[in-house]
Amino acid sequence: MKLRSIVAAAALLAVTGAQAVEIFSDDFDAAIEGLSIVPTGWTVTDGTVDVVGTVFPLCEGTGLCVDLDGSSGDAGVLSRNFNLQGGVLYTLSFDVAGSQRGSVDDVEVRFGSAVLNLDDIASATPNTTHTLNFTPAADGSYAVSFANAGGDNLGAILDNVAINGAVQAIPEPETYALMLLGLGALAQAVRRRRRGAA
Repeated sequence: MKLRSIVAAAALLAVTGAQAVEIFSDDFDAAIEGLSIVPTGWTVTDGTVDVVGTVFPLCEGTGLCVDLDGSSGDAGVLSRNFNLQGGVLYTLSFDVAGSQRGSVDDVEVRFGSAVLNLDDIASATPNTTHTLNFTPAADGSYAVSFANAGGDNLGAILDNVAINGAVQAIPEPETYALMLLGLGALAQAVRRRRRGAA
């Protein structure tokens, strides 16, 4: 019985698991509020987006958020690149709400080669958290993008973008020391058992 306990303890110490680690988050509160504004650290192509919140109170709660249809009559594509490791599972999470102004919107979300289409987002839809997983085949730069279909200046509302990666846990030196102690105790127990059997 004692030998089994030692073996189980040594096996437990030897196991390391994957942990979800946040590698990026943006609630857009560091951006400058305004029409046709590019949020800090992001890129906008093919049109415009608006950073709203206090002057245009379209966000849930406090702080700022992004109206994905801008104010130019041409919805922009909001994107940002990230250096990711091949073979690691990454999860993009974000909140999307309806325009709160009477429109119905479609939003296409891309994360590397993964695509999520959010169709028929009703105007009164509250902030809803969505996720999209992506595992790069190789190390490299991969984009996250949000594109609102339309061009009526009444877009879906984006907030709380985050990326988590499943990073392998690295044991602390103390863990290795405990594992070696456990293995030493196991070896000693096996020797004792053999001596007793002889």
